[in-house]
Amino acid sequence: MVRDIVGYGRYDTQEQVAWLNTVYARLDVYANACLPLRKVVSKKREGSHVHKKYDVARTPLQRAFDAGVVCADEQERWERWAESLNPLQLHRQLTTLLAQGPEGVNLATPPTPGPMPVLTDAVATPGSP
Repeated sequence: MVRDIVGYGRYDTQEQVAWLNTVYARLDVYANACLPLRKVVSKKREGSHVHKKYDVARTPLQRAFDAGVVCADEQERWERWAESLNPLQLHRQLTTLLAQGPEGVNLATPPTPGPMPVLTDAVATPGSP
């Protein structure tokens, strides 16, 4: 999805990498919290035609909640974060960034990232004894 957005150019200067990181930050938040997607539930081939059935459109964040990957107290924090987002504003910022390109001036602040998971004693962190 990222190459569809920014193309296949080579971005190797500091300014280009900073621009690309800003695009990634906005695209990540926009795609995971704001864009609902439909997943294929089943496919049935009838001759040369393939009939697909889809589930209800949900965002990847909602799918994580439904799968039970996020515990209840963390889910509440993520829901508050998702509700604080303005999808239209994120889309406009992303469109402006892409129109400016890597040489454009970017003075906008990046979107607020999602809540960080809280590590408990039961979860071992990499590099810890």
